[in-house]
Amino acid sequence: MISQKLLVATLVASACCVSAQDKGGKKQGPPPMLNVKVADFADGARIPVKFTCAAGQNSPSPAISWSNAPAGTQSFVLIMHDPDPVIGGSIMDVLHWAIYDIPATAKGLPENVAKGDLPDGSKQIKNIAGGNSYLGPCPPPGHGDHHYTLELYALNAKLGLASTASRQELLKAMDGKILSKGVYIGIAGQK
Repeated sequence: MISQKLLVATLVASACCVSAQDKGGKKQGPPPMLNVKVADFADGARIPVKFTCAAGQNSPSPAISWSNAPAGTQSFVLIMHDPDPVIGGSIMDVLHWAIYDIPATAKGLPENVAKGDLPDGSKQIKNIAGGNSYLGPCPPPGHGDHHYTLELYALNAKLGLASTASRQELLKAMDGKILSKGVYIGIAGQK
């Protein structure tokens, strides 16, 4: 008799491997990941001080570029968060920036993106400090290095949310619309 754990493990393994479906004789797997680059630091490298709270409350956002968007992309969402701290025993991490309804024609964001809604229709939700803008990394002194994660999503639709939407509402609106994703990480810490 097959144990319940073995049965569940087999089903999970099968589901993972079924992503390569046969369509018209061609194997279809998951779409390629988005290629994300930050002009001022390499993936996994230290974030320059000018983009952190050490440069002041209004530190600029870094210039970000991307490529490899799949066919059918209608918009992009960029979320920057710090997954390292535990706040109030919650599983939620620290949201530093979220910008959505970035046009499908965009190939990146310039340095120092303006606060609030942008002329191209992009909108920003409130970060942990309550601003609809980029908030530079600011880990507590002595807490060690934090991993600031930039996640870029290609969506098959625009979301049309109000800029008053919460992070949870943004994530819920994205559900089922994600075509591809790219991740880029920067490190920051204060002694």
